[in-house]
Amino acid sequence: MHREDPQDKISRSFYEPELEFEVKKDLYQFLERQPESHEGDPDFDPLYDRLCHKIAEEVKQKQRKKVIKLIRYVLTRAAIFLLGILSYALVLHPYFYPKAATELTLIAPGNALSEAILPDGTKVFLNAKSSIRYYQDEKTKLREVFLTGEAWFDVHKDKVHPFVVNTSGYKIRVHGTRFNVRAFPGDQEITTTLQHGSVEILPRDEKQELSSVILKPGQKFVFSPVTGKGVVSTVQAGFASLWKEKEIRFENKSFKDLLEMLEGRYNVRFVVMNKELFNYHYDGTIRDENLTTVLDILNQTLPFSYHMQADGSIQIKK
Repeated sequence: MHREDPQDKISRSFYEPELEFEVKKDLYQFLERQPESHEGDPDFDPLYDRLCHKIAEEVKQKQRKKVIKLIRYVLTRAAIFLLGILSYALVLHPYFYPKAATELTLIAPGNALSEAILPDGTKVFLNAKSSIRYYQDEKTKLREVFLTGEAWFDVHKDKVHPFVVNTSGYKIRVHGTRFNVRAFPGDQEITTTLQHGSVEILPRDEKQELSSVILKPGQKFVFSPVTGKGVVSTVQAGFASLWKEKEIRFENKSFKDLLEMLEGRYNVRFVVMNKELFNYHYDGTIRDENLTTVLDILNQTLPFSYHMQADGSIQIKK
């Protein structure tokens, strides 16, 4: 039968108290077997030193395991805490650190139309010699457009960020709709024609004496910069934005409506000397021809003549 090493049993007795009695018994038996000596008591120092060394090593191992376990626990909790902080920061970042303001400018050249999609998803057509400046700021929650010339808008709906168009005469507040705005510098009128949705006409600033007006589809707001007054009328809404179409077909359209469309398409102003011309109607198609070509074609069918004036307007008479 294998006999356990006394030293191992002594080491185990530090962690297994039930072995203490056996160890003491073995030690007494060991002492009884030792012959008497005049040199003094037996020297137990080597055994004691080895025993202390082994116990110290085992204690160190246990302490090392505890330290490693503690470090792993702390690192794990620290990683979870750091991940939580990062997630929290990502979620709240837009509130504590708002996005930078978005700003851009679009310009249509003098002889062409331009089409664009704004950063918020709004679709815009710009007439020739027109420009817009788009500005969105998270602080004000507004999407603002500053218009010079003529533009057609299909506004992307966003209840949190209202869409506002600024003209030289008034403001237009919308929430998702399609409408046309004509506001060329020097024009006698600034007009807004609503095709779909709802828009509100507002004064340009607190000093302006202009009552707010809510337009319905098919209505047109005409503002006079000279008088500071505005008038609402019912019109064919789609007609105001025909200028952006590549091909326009007319079926029994009045000469007055035709001239109004040409004014928008070519950014000109007609002065009609004989009002009876408005009683004429026209059937036809206008494509990408220049204005002179269009007037020459109309002149072959309708009894009128035209003359270019020094101020850039076109005089129409019989």
